[in-house]
Amino acid sequence: MFWVLLLVPAVIISAVAFKLLFHEQERINLTIITSLTERAEIIASNIHIIVREVEKSLSQALIDIKPEQLEPTLLLWEETNPLIRNVYIWDKQNLLEYPLKGMASTLEERQFITRFDSIFVTGKAFDTDSQKAESELSIDSQSSKESLYDLAKGKTIKKGNVQTMFTPQSGWIPWFAQDQLFILGWVKKSRDGPVYGVELELASLLSRLIPDLPQIKEKGISFAILNSRKQIMHMSGDTAVEDAQACDIAVSLSNLLPHWQVCIYLDRESFTQGKGFLYVSVLLLFIFMAAIISGGLLLTSQTRKHMKDAMQKTSFVSSVSHELKTPLTSIRMYAELMLDGRSKSIEKTKHYLEVMVSQSQRLTRLINNILDFGKLEQGKKIYNKRAVDLSQLLAIIIDAHGIRIKKAGFEIKTDIGEPKINESSFMVISDPDAIEQVVLNMVDNALKYAGEGKFIAFKLENDSKDFILLKISDHGSGISKTHQKAIFEKFYRIDNSLTSTFPGSGLGLSIARQILRDLDGDLIFEPVPEGGSCFIARIPKK
Repeated sequence: MFWVLLLVPAVIISAVAFKLLFHEQERINLTIITSLTERAEIIASNIHIIVREVEKSLSQALIDIKPEQLEPTLLLWEETNPLIRNVYIWDKQNLLEYPLKGMASTLEERQFITRFDSIFVTGKAFDTDSQKAESELSIDSQSSKESLYDLAKGKTIKKGNVQTMFTPQSGWIPWFAQDQLFILGWVKKSRDGPVYGVELELASLLSRLIPDLPQIKEKGISFAILNSRKQIMHMSGDTAVEDAQACDIAVSLSNLLPHWQVCIYLDRESFTQGKGFLYVSVLLLFIFMAAIISGGLLLTSQTRKHMKDAMQKTSFVSSVSHELKTPLTSIRMYAELMLDGRSKSIEKTKHYLEVMVSQSQRLTRLINNILDFGKLEQGKKIYNKRAVDLSQLLAIIIDAHGIRIKKAGFEIKTDIGEPKINESSFMVISDPDAIEQVVLNMVDNALKYAGEGKFIAFKLENDSKDFILLKISDHGSGISKTHQKAIFEKFYRIDNSLTSTFPGSGLGLSIARQILRDLDGDLIFEPVPEGGSCFIARIPKK
């Protein structure tokens, strides 16, 4: 239930977050595309205005030419003006007055005549009645910006037949020959007068546009101007373009330059790198999920640990209660027997007193373990260190508890050297009471679990110049590998049953190891090859 309550909301939140993040990335990408499209439209609009202004200026200049200076002026323009590629004069009756057809004209002039032959033959493109929409003095329905420009110049907008006087007319004709764009400008100053004009030099016109075009500084973005043949006429940016037609964003340049486009190219790798927001967000989302799952695992682990501790403490309380009652019951029972006068012989009285002393010692050790456990858990146990001869201390402990050990059916074997004050090689600076408690806990453990073991052996040896090893071994059944790693845990008992033949609290070895570690030593277990167990206390000399 805990994991259901934890994971279900987390999965729902993650799914919603993933969806929102991907939508947000799509929104960011769309915003970028929209922004670039708007920039392309602005570039196209600026180019349109610049081209229109050039055409208007040239149209006005053509209108201002005096009739008697028409041909010389046009020829001078053709030679000196880089915007003008060819000039012409067309009369409706005589057709082309200039340039002349035939071998009298240059190659460029003959190509010019060939390009626009259909226009010059019919003359419909110069029909002022049909070209009023293209007139310089008319409103350009395709560009509100140009209308505002005309109004700002103070020009009068004329519609219908409001003014009957003939007004000079002009226009520009986009023309395609061999899939290439050419632009022809024309002027007609009188109703019956000739039509004359110029052909624009597009390369020169484009060179005038380039300084006014923006320079792209963003990494991974380039823009280009493509002509009607899809050839790049101008490009800005750092993106390499292999196929000019494979542009990501295309905007028509202007109705004055038909089929020309402003194209934007995106470096897909750089554009993908722009998804950093998505990657970082997804990473944070994974971290969030990992934190939730880790927190859940930690809470589960802590909960199980607390439940295990609670069960162990419950078992510990039951065991301790049983342990405390047993010696108290024995002491009370023998005391009542003596009080009732049932110990009429000296031997019985001595036996009763020995039992009472033994049980009181057992009770003392149990209480000391419980008290030491609490102090060790809280880190409040105080040690009184002084110079101690381990061989002398161990001899005293063995002598005090020898009767108890022998009554349990064990032979005592010792290899602890001769206790000589100030001359022993087993001198240490430590707490003798703490070491005694460690020894007694190991002895009690051997007496409980060694079973039919034949002996308990005590041995002292120098491990190094810094440590002395105290080995207490038995010849019992030993400890299986499944329990060897857990025997030093709190409350751990190989047999947890309250009806066990050997009741206990499960604290003896845990307290012994903790005491030795507090004294900068350690307690380890070592199985005996021929059967039995050996506990080794590493005691620092200083």
